[in-house]
Amino acid sequence: MWPRPLVLALLLEVIASTVAADTGGHGHPGAGPWATTYAPVPPSVVKTKHHEPAYTAPAPAPPPVISYHYTKGYTPEYTKEHIPEYTKEHTKEYTKEWKETKTYAPHTYTKSYKPHPTPTLPSLEDALINAGCVKFLNFIKSDDDTWALYNSPRVRTVFAPDDVSFDSNSTALRRLRRRELTPEQQQQADLSAETALTDLSALRVIPGTVVETNDNSANLLGSAQVVVSETDSTGSVKIASGLGDEVSLKTTDIAYSGGLIQVTDGLLTPPQLLSQTLLSNPSTSIFASLLSNLGKSNLTARQAQAIDFTPRITVFIPTDDAIRTAGTVQPNQAAALIAGHEVVSSLSQSVGYLPELKDGQVLKTEGGGSVTISVRNGDYFVGGAKIVQSNLILTNGVAHVVDKVRLLLFCGDAEMRLADNGGGE
Repeated sequence: MWPRPLVLALLLEVIASTVAADTGGHGHPGAGPWATTYAPVPPSVVKTKHHEPAYTAPAPAPPPVISYHYTKGYTPEYTKEHIPEYTKEHTKEYTKEWKETKTYAPHTYTKSYKPHPTPTLPSLEDALINAGCVKFLNFIKSDDDTWALYNSPRVRTVFAPDDVSFDSNSTALRRLRRRELTPEQQQQADLSAETALTDLSALRVIPGTVVETNDNSANLLGSAQVVVSETDSTGSVKIASGLGDEVSLKTTDIAYSGGLIQVTDGLLTPPQLLSQTLLSNPSTSIFASLLSNLGKSNLTARQAQAIDFTPRITVFIPTDDAIRTAGTVQPNQAAALIAGHEVVSSLSQSVGYLPELKDGQVLKTEGGGSVTISVRNGDYFVGGAKIVQSNLILTNGVAHVVDKVRLLLFCGDAEMRLADNGGGE
């Protein structure tokens, strides 16, 4: 037998020679046609799924609780009926005691509803008494026709003076016992009876409001006579009527069954002709004299009458100071001066009460010229002349007093200007 060490050595040598004889170089890339490559085995991919917990939608919020509170517009009225129903049980015992048993029926209620009652407005008579206008009430009741007018639908607003303001010495009061009014007094009453429902807010507008009355005696081609409200810077309201007279409002908007009562501090004045109106105004005496002198000439008498009786007329009257400043007016210039201050409105045009005059409005005069209305800071100007007194109501229109003579005069072929102090036409 071979010794074990020798056998082991021989075995190792055989293995080494075999390896040396292998020219392919196994295990080394690119060492021959039998080259073998080894790809690394990727580690196994471990996937983990994450599961979210199941989603549960929240329960919907309960609907809001809405409570309604209301009040019925009725006044509950009920009666309570308490009807006892009972029976008596009488038991006679040896003790001579009586026993009584009562049985009551349930209470019965009867409920009824009624709408709120409509306020009842007082009559005109009661309203005037409550307003302290008893004298005026007696005044309009003294004539049957006048009283019937005031209680008709034709009257919606009444301008009534209170007892303190009513002239206790007036002819109107002295005639009350005769149960009739003169034509002038009837006209005075008609002026206080307005056809429209006119409250304080309508009267207080600037520069004023033209209010139609029930006085149908005016020479205005079928239109009724008017009065005009005027408002000053403090907001107080006055009512202008004939001769330029004014009354102030004291208590306003008193409701009665037919309309409104406006309490004033005096009666309204019936309008007059221009020639009569000029005589009552001391600041226009020169213009009045010029108009009066026209009537003395056959050639100009017709013009003097025309200015009094032509319907729908507007006259701008220069003050005495304005005429004096302009210079002496010759007799043959008077007619031109008057015609130059006179405007006649057609039916399609408004009469020149102050509220109807508009800034930039051009008016054609009877003298053939024209003047332009301008309004500056609340003041009204006619061709540069300022209106210093407005709304002198005439039977056939209206007059305004101005502080300058701003119109042209013609004397034959010669033309002259009385004044040219500022402004232009």
